[in-house]
Formats: sequence, structure tokens, C-alpha cells
Amino acid sequence: MYYCNIYFLIVWIDELKESKIDLSLKRMDKFIEENGAPEYKIVHVGGTNGKGSVCQFIGNILHRKYKVGIYTSPHLNRVNERIVIDKKEIKDDEIEKYSYLKKYRFTYFEALTAIAILYFKEKNVDYAVFEVGLGGRYDATNVIESKLTIITNVFKEHEKYLGNNICSIAKEKAGIIKNSPVITACRGKALDVIKSIARKKEIKLYVVGEDVIYKKIGRKEFLVKAEREYKIKSPLEGDFQGENIAISVKAGEILGFEEKDIIEGIENAVWKGRMERIGKFLLDGCHNPHAVKSFTASLKNFDCGELIIIFGVMKDKNVAGMIKNLPSAKSYIAVSIENERSLPPQKIVEIGSKMGKKFITAKNLREAIKKAENIAGKNDIICVVGSLYLVGEALKILNENGFTSFSRL
Repeated sequence: MYYCNIYFLIVWIDELKESKIDLSLKRMDKFIEENGAPEYKIVHVGGTNGKGSVCQFIGNILHRKYKVGIYTSPHLNRVNERIVIDKKEIKDDEIEKYSYLKKYRFTYFEALTAIAILYFKEKNVDYAVFEVGLGGRYDATNVIESKLTIITNVFKEHEKYLGNNICSIAKEKAGIIKNSPVITACRGKALDVIKSIARKKEIKLYVVGEDVIYKKIGRKEFLVKAEREYKIKSPLEGDFQGENIAISVKAGEILGFEEKDIIEGIENAVWKGRMERIGKFLLDGCHNPHAVKSFTASLKNFDCGELIIIFGVMKDKNVAGMIKNLPSAKSYIAVSIENERSLPPQKIVEIGSKMGKKFITAKNLREAIKKAENIAGKNDIICVVGSLYLVGEALKILNENGFTSFSRL
């Protein structure tokens, strides 16, 4: 992982990445008690997949009229990417000002959440969009009161912390629901949980598939029917973006935006590392079985030869489920990620063998890219998937080499 080079981040923030997940709000509650709750309006975005895209779409809609802060995770290359106001990342020296927060003995994610809350307050934003880190009920972001709450969808993930079935996971994620309207694209048992909570709290719930309908009408174009009808061309690849766009359209309507602002806000959004095509490379941070399945389904939109898959993953993920959902490929390359939680490539080989997919290994991403280029034919695509951290490494290498040939790596 790559961080700012100032002493403060190296000594404090960077050290905190080693801290264990602690599902408790006691430190954040004390922080809010002593520093005050945010006075700016907030959109709170939780769920399993699509949170980041929805944050960018809604943030860009809000940007049409307001000064907007966006807090997302994880970052690809620099921790500054997580905290943004009007498309400008927080600067190194601005982060340094918050060294006094060490007194709260925060976890890594809590520290960055606290910095975002204060930074947005000090910069007088009108709105802020906060992405949940893990779960919802005990997530560090859940000390804020939102004007609008979104739960994109719910699939199995983080069972160690959230429970081992969809209903328990949905209840945890629904912990961010307070007194504001809710938008969700949940289905099945997860939707039943969300509807039950909304009824008990007597709040308005908007469901994609019921109150908001969408369908694909072109390669990247979707028709969305909410209060009004919209034709929107997705700025991001992937059929699954239709769901994210539908959520964001309804959010725009609830927040009082006109059709033009909603369409242009979504169509002009940027979100790197999500089905991102760079030359013969396709990068996607899909990091759970459902996300990999969506990635695979979206490949039909690409006119290409065969695939070479470079795959790296964290050891706490459902690796077998992810590998099972990988597309057919000419070659699979297992690689380690520059992160202490990375699953060793040899373990990926072992799991892949059981799933009927034969992996070769590379000691790092640069070597994996060399191997992939040697294997790839003229029209083949090299996919880098399995983790946003891996995608961040790939983007760094691509930037270093001018987005062209890797022959000199």
C-alpha cells in the first residue's frame, strides 16, 4: 500500500493499518461528544457491492449545486484519495493538522473517518457522502445522522463479523438506518429485513425493482423509470452499473435535483479501478463471489480474443467462491498483493485446482504482467482482478510506464 511521505502519516496513520478490526463505537462516540456532530447534510451509503460507484454518482449530482465532500474506502494508491472535496483530495499538510486525534486511540478506519468528519466541517461543505467501511451497525461512520440512507445490496461477506446468513448480515448493514428515507436494491430475504426495519421506524423506503425500474438499452446505456424517465449512458463499464445508476437517480430526485442535473451528474462521474480499460488491460477490484460473477457477466460487452487473468486476493475472502466465478481464460496467474493480509499465490493454486482452474504463479505483479504479456495474443485482454489493492498496484505500474508497453518492466 502507498501512503503520503510525511512523518505524521508514516508514524501514526500507517501504523494504525496493523490494528485489528474492533466493532465498537465507544471511541467514535467520545470523539463526536467532544467535537460535535456534523452540521452539514449527509448521504450515508452502505451495502455489499456498488457502494463506491453510488458515492461517486451521488456526489457528482450534488456537485452540480453544492460544495460536496466524499469519503470512500479503500484507496488505490494514496490515502488522500479517501477524503475529497469538490473532486480535490485532502492535502498531506491538511491531514497532518489532525495529529491531536491520537489521544482517542483510534483504529485505522476510525482515524480516517474522524479526519473526514472534521475536514468537511472545517471546509464548510454543504453535503457529504460517507461510504460505510464494514457492516453498518458498528461501523465508524455510524455516528452521523443522514438526510438519506442507501443500502445498495446484501450478499455474504465478512461472516466472521456480520453473521453467517443473509438475514443477519442484512440486519448489521441496516444498522445505519435511522430516521431518513432509504433506497435499496436488496432482494429476497435481505429486502424483507430492510422492509421490516423501515416499517418499524415509519420511514419511507424506495426499492429498485419496485419503486425504481431500470433496463439496459445499449452497450452502456440504461433506461431508468422513477418519478421521471431517464436515458443515461454509464461512465463506467459493467452491466451491474444499471443498479447503481437506478439508486443514484432516485437519490437525485429525493434530494431535489432536476432531470438534467441527475443525468449529467451521473454521466460525468469518474471512479478508477472499476472495470477500467487501459490498452489491453482490464482492471476491476471485484473482491467477493457476487462481484466476480458480475465482472464475468459484463465481459460479453468487450470485443476481444481470449483472456489472461491475473488474480490476487486477501486471505479473509471467500476465495473458492471467487475463483469459481472467474471467467474461462487462456491462462490464470496467481500473484501476491503488497499487503499483510494477502493470500500466498501457492494457496490460490491449491484452491484453484479444486475448482478446476489451473494457476501459474508470479512473485509479484510486475512479473505477473510480464508473463501475461508473453502469453497474450494480439486481441487478448489481460484482466487484473480480485482486490482493489491489487488494482492500485496495477494503476501505479501503468502510470509509471505511460499506459503503453510493459516490455521494459
